[in-house]
Amino acid sequence: MTHALQEAGHVALGIDVVDAAVTLTRQRGASALCRDVFRRVPGEGRWETVLLADGNIGIGGDPVTLLQRVLTLLAPSGRVVVEVTGPGTGLVQSWAVLDAEGQRSRPFRWATLGLDDLEAVAARAGLAVLDVHRLADRWVAVLWDAD
Repeated sequence: MTHALQEAGHVALGIDVVDAAVTLTRQRGASALCRDVFRRVPGEGRWETVLLADGNIGIGGDPVTLLQRVLTLLAPSGRVVVEVTGPGTGLVQSWAVLDAEGQRSRPFRWATLGLDDLEAVAARAGLAVLDVHRLADRWVAVLWDAD
């Protein structure tokens, strides 16, 4: 996604804690850092858009905490574009593990946020839902600073 955004002329920076994901992004010619979003991020307070796609609203297991952190990354006119699950799923917080090629990660906190609970979760984080779009079988919402 970072590569596609840069190809379209946007300033974009991918952030991931998985070395392989960062390496693949860089091999495509895009900018990426191997970093936890809860640590220092370049340009804090100046990003126009933060994209949380492919379930990344689940990072840390608490979407409210993640969205509060993301809010500190945004410029005053910034927005969050977040992919959520469809109606009927609500907010599910759990433990998860990754299992790939015979290797298993340590358990980590993860969450799934459904469209039904999006407005309440966003409000608790200080954000408001500006718009929601259905793209085939995916749901994407645009959030902005409620203040």
